[in-house]
Amino acid sequence: MQSKPPLNLLAIVAVLGLVQMTMAASSKGNTEDGKKIYAESCQSCHGTMGKGDGDMAAYLTPPPANLATKATQSNTDAQLPKIILEGRPGRAMASFDGAFEEAQLADLVDYLRSPKP
Repeated sequence: MQSKPPLNLLAIVAVLGLVQMTMAASSKGNTEDGKKIYAESCQSCHGTMGKGDGDMAAYLTPPPANLATKATQSNTDAQLPKIILEGRPGRAMASFDGAFEEAQLADLVDYLRSPKP
């Protein structure tokens, strides 16, 4: 006969599952807010559609990343904020450390993930 798990263990597992679901839901950003942040802080280098063709791109060596590429989009939702905050050594991507709050980074990542027309 198979024994049943203790009730308190089931409660703990249920609570942990709810916490994980809540954390996952709260990490989603607001695309419209992210679009505004992108326009103010990223568009001049990365361009309107994120293809690395902004007004400043011609002056940067190497040129800004095309954010629509598979390579960029394959970064995780944890890696993208890290890149934004730390910059990219050897690239024109400067550090934005201290420029954004966590919610703003989530908004920006959500916008970067959103389809562009």
